[in-house]
Amino acid sequence: MQNEREHTTPESVRKVRKHKSKGRRIAIQIVATLLIALACNFLISMFLDTPKSAFIIRDGLRIDRQYEILQEKISIAENLLGEIRHRDHFVYRPLLGVDTLNIPQVYSDYPDAKYAELSQNIVKETYRKMDRLMRNIYYASLSLDDTQELAEHKEEFSTVIPAIWPIDRTKLKYVSSLYGMRMHPRYGTWRMHEGVDLSAPKGTPVYATGNGVISEAKWRPGYGQLIEINHGFGYKTRYGHLSKMFVIEGDSVTRGQVIGEVGNTGVSSGAHLHYEVRYRNNTVNPIHYFNKDMTPEAYIDLMEQLSEGK
Repeated sequence: MQNEREHTTPESVRKVRKHKSKGRRIAIQIVATLLIALACNFLISMFLDTPKSAFIIRDGLRIDRQYEILQEKISIAENLLGEIRHRDHFVYRPLLGVDTLNIPQVYSDYPDAKYAELSQNIVKETYRKMDRLMRNIYYASLSLDDTQELAEHKEEFSTVIPAIWPIDRTKLKYVSSLYGMRMHPRYGTWRMHEGVDLSAPKGTPVYATGNGVISEAKWRPGYGQLIEINHGFGYKTRYGHLSKMFVIEGDSVTRGQVIGEVGNTGVSSGAHLHYEVRYRNNTVNPIHYFNKDMTPEAYIDLMEQLSEGK
């Protein structure tokens, strides 16, 4: 101990302190240099593109452009399908005398939840367009297949499509209720009226409006005595509130054949025939089929009378 104290001189203490001070300065310089380097790197990354970030940006722009090109191609395909649908609606089907194919689900987009996992808006929109295109392709395929079938069986089709009045027009008093929404005469509420009501004396003969097979001939709630004819090709007709029925289920009938008589059965406020035309299980306006049994002038006159009576 005494020897160590003898060797510890002021000069040696100053040397030790100087050495420690120099070490601290070096450490501070290293830390400061690292901090400056980090700050510079941060600033560079904020305002200047590094090779990696530049690659990511270029790749992102490339992907966006590919999605834009894909959307353009989808739009071209949609336009082509639109032209096909236009010809189907306004050329082929009018020539065959049939209604357009009605599939409501085709026109409705899927809910947003289907695309919730897709982050980019451009990706979501592309998926929506793809789904819409697939639905339109499905619709076009069914519609064209349907039109082809009708064209191949045009002669048979012309005999089964509803194409005459279901009662003698000279017996018709008036069209008491049109196709569409109406105030129900018995219930007093707005309801969809799925046919037309033709007022005529009780016992007026009712005719099959096209060839077919009796698919139903019985009492039905609301309809009263009801006859339904399956004409094929997606068409059915219904004749309600009858007083008499002259056919049974399974019978084959021809256009113009008497199948029953006008009555007042079921939910009815007077003697009349409730007449429906159904295509692919959807109701259509029967008035549009009456012109097949009328001159153009008589049909126009009827439509004017109906418009005045609304």
